[in-house]
This record gives sequence, C-alpha cells and structure tokens, in this order.
Amino acid sequence: MNLTHLRTLITEGVEGHPIVTALFALARDSLVYLAGTAMIGLSNFILLPLYTRYLTPAEFGVYALVEITVLILVAVTQLGFRASYLKWFADTKPSRRGELLGSTLIVGALAAAIGGGLLTLAVASPLGKQWLQTATGSLAWMLLPIVLFENLQGLLLTDLQARRQAVAFSVSAVARLLAIVGASLWFLGVKKQGVAGIFLGRLFGDGTSVALLAAFCFRSTAPRFAWPIVVPMLRYGLPLVWSALTAMMLDASGRYFLGHYGTVEQVGLYGVGVKISNIMQVIVVQPFGTAWGGLMFQIAHWPNARLIYSRTLSYAFIVAMTVAAVMMIFSPGLLAVFTTPAYAPAIAVTPWLLLPHALRILEYWACLGLYLTKRTTWVAATYSAGLMINLLANWFLVPRYGMFGAAVAWVVSLILIIGIMAWLANRCYPLPYIGRYLLGGLGIWFFSMVVIYSTPMSVTLPDLLISGMVSLAMLIGVGIFFYWDFQIQGPR
Repeated sequence: MNLTHLRTLITEGVEGHPIVTALFALARDSLVYLAGTAMIGLSNFILLPLYTRYLTPAEFGVYALVEITVLILVAVTQLGFRASYLKWFADTKPSRRGELLGSTLIVGALAAAIGGGLLTLAVASPLGKQWLQTATGSLAWMLLPIVLFENLQGLLLTDLQARRQAVAFSVSAVARLLAIVGASLWFLGVKKQGVAGIFLGRLFGDGTSVALLAAFCFRSTAPRFAWPIVVPMLRYGLPLVWSALTAMMLDASGRYFLGHYGTVEQVGLYGVGVKISNIMQVIVVQPFGTAWGGLMFQIAHWPNARLIYSRTLSYAFIVAMTVAAVMMIFSPGLLAVFTTPAYAPAIAVTPWLLLPHALRILEYWACLGLYLTKRTTWVAATYSAGLMINLLANWFLVPRYGMFGAAVAWVVSLILIIGIMAWLANRCYPLPYIGRYLLGGLGIWFFSMVVIYSTPMSVTLPDLLISGMVSLAMLIGVGIFFYWDFQIQGPR
C-alpha cells in the first residue's frame, strides 16, 4: 500500500464521520498553533531554574505578585482589541486596514501608558513597599515600559495572526525568547540584581520583540486615528475585557491573599506551583483553545452538531485530565529540574493547581450554548459571581490553610462557574449529557492524587520507573476506554 492510497483511505474515513472530522481538525490545528504559541510561553520554563537558583522563595514571591499584576494590566489596557481586531480586520476593506491598525495601536498605547504609569507610582510609593514587603525603588521605573511594550506586542501579534503571517509571528516569538534569556542570564546570573534583574531581562526582550514586530507591520500601518472605527470596536471588546479579567483574577487572588495573610515566601512557593502547572497551559490548553475558537462556530452547521460538540469536548476533557495526571505523578521530577530544594514544599499544592487547567475544557462545553445564542453577557455575569465566591473562599481558607486554601478556592469557584454556565447554556442550547466522561476524567485525577499522597516519590531511578509504569498503565486504560466508547457509540 503506497502513501497516496493510505492518505486517501484516511481522508475518506475522516470525511465519513463528523465526530472524527472534528477531532482530526482540532488535533491538526492544535499542533500548528502549538508551534507558534509555545515560544511565547517557553521563556517561563527555560528561565524558572535560573530564577529559583538566584532568588529566595520570598524574592520569588515579590516577582510573582508583580508579574500577575502586570499581566492583568496588559489584558485590561488592550481593551478587548485582540478579539475585536480579528473581526474588524475581516470586515474592513484592505485599503483601510492600515488605518484600523494605526487607530488600535494609538488607543492601546494610551491606555497602557496610563495603566503602567499608575502601577509605577503605586509600587514606588510607601504602599508598594508595604505590599511587597521590600524596597521597590529599583523595580518601579521598569513597569511602565513593560506594560506599554507588552500591550503593543499583543496587538501587533494579533495583526500578524489576522494577516496569517505565521513565519513572522514565530520569528518575533523566538527573538523575544532569546533576548529575555540572554538578558536575564546577564542581569540575574552575572550582575546578581535579583528581582530587578528579572524585569530588566523582560524589558529587554519585550523591547526587542516590539522593534521586530514594528518592522514586520510597518507597511501595514497608517499613522492615522479614526474614531468611527474605534468606538464600535470598544463596544464589542470591553465586555470581553471583564470576562478575561475575572478569569485572571481567579488565579491572581490566591497570590494577593497569601501576600496579605501570609508571607511573600508562601507567595513564592505558590507561584512556583503555578509556573509548573502552566506547562500544561502551554502544551495542551492554549493550542487547543486557539484551534477550538476557529472550529466552534463551524460545527454548528454540521449534521448532529450537538452530539459532535459533546463528544469532542468530552474526549478533550479526558485527554486533558490524563495529561494533568501524568504531570502530577512526575511533579517531584519537574520540581527537581526547574527549582532548588528550597522550593520542595510547592509539591503539596501542585496537583490542585493543575486541575483548573484541565477544567478549562469543561468551560468550553459549559459556555458553548451562550456563545452560539449570543448571550455573552451571561458569561460575564457568571464569571462575576464566580469571582465573588473565589474572594470569599480565599478570605475564609487562606488564613487557615495557606497555599492549599488558595488553590482549593480557585478550584471551587471554577467548578461553580462551570456548573452555573452549564445550567444557563442548557436552557438556550441543550447538549447531550456527558456524565460518564465527566466521571472518567475526575476518576483519573483522583487516582493520581492517591498515587501522589499515598506513595511519596522522589527523583531516584526506581521511583521514576514506578512513575513511568503507573503513567503507562493509565494511558493504556484511557486508550482502551476510547476504543470501547467508539465501538459502543460509533463515530457518528
């Protein structure tokens, strides 16, 4: 059998079964987006061993608090343009797209300058010293240009995405990664500048990326401001800002409450756990989410769309829980690779920090009906209620249970958000029940929790072999389940 004949058989098999078509498209697109987006998040993991070897847990806590605040400010000051720009780009005549980009950059830069300036003033003030429990003078001045550069970087990357310039997108991501790594090695490893060295390296990398992106997008930009273009984009994008902000606050609130009721050392340990769990975000959730966003509305026009939605996301949920379970089992090794023994206590909270990433797949399932029926305001309202629950849970749990309480508060609020959205969405666009898939995914996670807490493992060769065998057995079990489910249900 030659390759052409084999390709024909695969294509005919995929086209004959809508669910297989959806799974195949998601897998293909996820791999493509993984190649482009991995470089953006890779610096977090390449540099983590450097950070943890030159920073104490308390210093890492200061970095974690400032970092999440910068990320929130960048998301807010982009004003939802990263979503609205893609829609307006498709609807705008090519002759006016330069004006569209120019107007977006002007408004985004102005918002970033205001937000970054306020953050700089706050950190430089006595309030900032009290918040971070350390002197902040050497750190404050860098925050304004970092917020500004990262705001513009996101908007310029969105333009490349809209113009489908994948090579330029990836080249700028690689350039930023190399610049941050090189500058961080110099400022942190050689100059020993501590937390300030981390942000100096980040500033250098962001500046390099923006300069390169500006060169890529220069011919596409018209330095003109068109208010009639910006106003409808703001109307479309601002509600999405609130949803994104509340989703980020579910993560950030734990750090803030730990900083208030505990110590920056606890924030540092918690932040390392977040960094380790974010590996799953980079390699699974983010590529899948990007691919799903491009396919979600197309499936609505397919035959048996509701069944395709439920089974596709059900399989994705089980895969995500399996990846989270394997990472849990190997978490001692991951911590040993990326950190020093001083950060070993973070292992207790890492399994709970992996769970929210896997639950993101259930979020896609829960909110699907609201997006398809254009009831996105319900999404924002649900996230707002979830954030209030999260803040109350942190207020009650963190003073009593520290890092564990912060992680549990995140998980509990996320589960409630998913439950409320699923109930609302089912009233608008009912989907088939996914009970056995939900129980199967949660069963995988609980099994891994039992393995982690009943048989504490280290990074010795025997323990790694045991971890490998347990993970292999789990993967075989998941494979058997998929085969059985296809045999019983059929790839309809």
